[in-house]
Amino acid sequence: MKRVTASASEPKNLLNEYEAAVLVGMSPSLLRWLTTYAPKHGIERKLKIAKQENELLFFDRAELTDFDNWLKLPWPVPPKASRPNIPSKIREEITIEAGGVCAICHGHADSCEAAHLDPVHKSKNNHPENLLWLCSDHHTVYDKGLFGPTEANKDFVASFKISLAFHKKQIWRMQGAVSDTLYSILTQCAALEEQFKTATTAEQVQAVSKLANDTVKLIPRIAPVSEKDRNYKAFVSIKPHLAKLTEKAKSEADITTTLQLAREVRTEFVAAAGYVPCPLCEGLGTHNGNDCPVCNGDREVEKQYAERAELRQYENVSCPLCDGDKYFHGEHCPACGGEGSMERRFAEEVNVRDYSEVECLLCKGTRHFDRDTCCACGGAGTMPRHQADALDLRQYAHVPCPLCDGEGTYDSESCLECGGEGQMQRRYAEQVDLSKYDIVVCPLCKGSCQHEGEDCPECNAKGRLPRHQADRVDLWQYKHVTCPACRGKRSQHCDSCDGAGTMPRWRAERME
Repeated sequence: MKRVTASASEPKNLLNEYEAAVLVGMSPSLLRWLTTYAPKHGIERKLKIAKQENELLFFDRAELTDFDNWLKLPWPVPPKASRPNIPSKIREEITIEAGGVCAICHGHADSCEAAHLDPVHKSKNNHPENLLWLCSDHHTVYDKGLFGPTEANKDFVASFKISLAFHKKQIWRMQGAVSDTLYSILTQCAALEEQFKTATTAEQVQAVSKLANDTVKLIPRIAPVSEKDRNYKAFVSIKPHLAKLTEKAKSEADITTTLQLAREVRTEFVAAAGYVPCPLCEGLGTHNGNDCPVCNGDREVEKQYAERAELRQYENVSCPLCDGDKYFHGEHCPACGGEGSMERRFAEEVNVRDYSEVECLLCKGTRHFDRDTCCACGGAGTMPRHQADALDLRQYAHVPCPLCDGEGTYDSESCLECGGEGQMQRRYAEQVDLSKYDIVVCPLCKGSCQHEGEDCPECNAKGRLPRHQADRVDLWQYKHVTCPACRGKRSQHCDSCDGAGTMPRWRAERME
């Protein structure tokens, strides 16, 4: 349970990788991967590490949330592709989330694929929260709206994805205080009890049951609460009922009765610990579409901290830069994003002087740098003061290319990183990930050099290719689907599929 301080519960700015995982819903493993790999094609942005202590990574909250929001924006579509590629590590993330099988039917592990909750042709969003691991059958019926986007059951799929994400967060929260972990698991049990009410098909009931069973199995793993734990007395008061719940969790008891008991135990624990509904979100867990900053999405806080919460800080006020006009210098206001307002806590951080124009420090007002339009000011010759203050001129100095070591060539061809120049600006050199060029087995032909009786189109029949190319291979595009010309009738006169009735997805999409 998150504490609320006297200063309106200002969030902790430096988060370890487990706290970061809980905040953005991405595993510590994926967060580590995002610090070394740029997920979006053609964009070299990676997640920045604030510091490292021994083997533990720490992230700045502002950088983490900004990166998370950027990851939700539309992804670039590579040339000759119809959709943005899903990086292999993100596929692995949602695969593990679903236990390696279809999240709905818990089977067909060999035919599972990434399904977009918000259709990819509209959202182009490959953020893990928009992806669910489904078998090809359930992927198809979801895309056709049979239990998904256009029907009432859309709410079930969306909320079930949230429940899956909530479940994996519990594993990361095991790193925290024991009483907090207990509270969080009991809260999820209560949420899953409600989810049963929205499950209308046998498969949906089975999916919720599987997740509910996995959740209650966490209860016996909770260590005894220490006397130093701030909720020790509350824990002692519910110990008899918790022991009964633990026994039920270990047995094969009906899951609905176990969840009901968990809800009752949670109610007792909340009362004994002195928790009250969060004064900001009023027990909803969300505020302005995000996890409530006072209760961190937990819905309740300890009474003493609720009384100290300065809710005035969360009131919306006019943006101090654009005065509520939404525009600044003819463009969307950079402080409020064109909203015209913001929460008071954010408005108090805005320094209007930071947005006054000063001469660009890189091009000295000439509008050009390195024989091109100045990349710092965009050719304007000036920039806002806050950008000028943050500008690190050392990042624009030229250094040898780290891939070709200044030679201009790599693997007997023009170096892909420096374009054959042999050097680049330091800011680009620091982003070069040499591991991208490790040679790995082709994920399509598995090293056989052949795919469906022909030379493998991804590795050009070499069986191996650089890791950065392998990560872009979209195996989903090579899965066979019904021929759109003959509709799978296997007509010998069908020139599109040569009578096979099916064809690779990429070919079918081109026909459509």
